[in-house]
Amino acid sequence: MTERENKELKQKQDEEILQEISGEEEVEYGLTNDYMFRSVFQTSEEALRGLLSALLYIPEEEILSCEICNPIILGDAIDDKTCILDIRVLLNGNKQINLEMQMGSVENWTDRSVFYLCKMFTDMKKGLDYTQAKPSIHVGIMMKSPIPEDAAFYNEYVLKNRRTSYEFTGKIALHVLDLSCLEQVPEEERQSALYYWACVFKAKTWKEVLAMAEQSESIKKAVVTLRELSEDEKIRQQCEARERYQMDWQSSMRTSREKGRAEGRAEGLAEGIASGELKKAQEVASALAEKGMPVEEIAKIVRMEEKVVQKWLLL
Repeated sequence: MTERENKELKQKQDEEILQEISGEEEVEYGLTNDYMFRSVFQTSEEALRGLLSALLYIPEEEILSCEICNPIILGDAIDDKTCILDIRVLLNGNKQINLEMQMGSVENWTDRSVFYLCKMFTDMKKGLDYTQAKPSIHVGIMMKSPIPEDAAFYNEYVLKNRRTSYEFTGKIALHVLDLSCLEQVPEEERQSALYYWACVFKAKTWKEVLAMAEQSESIKKAVVTLRELSEDEKIRQQCEARERYQMDWQSSMRTSREKGRAEGRAEGLAEGIASGELKKAQEVASALAEKGMPVEEIAKIVRMEEKVVQKWLLL
């Protein structure tokens, strides 16, 4: 079978998979599940190329290679607490991209993302000099706005001079695709590949997913891959484990915050009582001093050290 025949056969098989999907069926584990996100884009290079093209505004034909530098064995059990499911890609052999699907809390995300970006940028082989550091971009795909005061559908942060806006270096950047802002995208900007990908990420039903599959071959490939992996029991188990871990973690954080607030209220009450008792002792000491009672006796009555009482009386 020639390469062309093989390609045509694969396209036919993909079309059959899409036709078998019931549009009204809900997507149980979509691409906002970080394990499914990792699984789909590690499995399909075509889908990965399409996503990178949309995120970086690079025509797909200019993406000559996109090597995943941190592949995992899909379906194998992972350590929920320590496994990082970000996809680190070497693009065209000379640019590093870190793709993160953030399905949970955005607390401390700005500091954490900068840390990951700097760590990736400084990951150099021994013997290389600074000029050979590869341009690095960290892309966060977020369910919530990590910076509410600067929320937008797609933000790109770089190192610039505040006064002149001159770009200090083009070698590091941090991009944020904020899915919570999807509905705010103006109509004139809804015909973009990035908008289509965001719709796939947020889709709740296969009908919504299939509508986006018509927009590009790379999205269609992502949808086919998503469907195939959704029927893989090992993949499903890991997706479920990730969602369960996120729920447990969020519940634990909420409990910790509530406990902290309760302890804070208790401490505040205790401090208030102590402050009131201290004020009362000062008033008693002042009244006794006016009656001519010695400081030594006053100190015994209010149960304070003599030097403290002396200080009170001098105020």
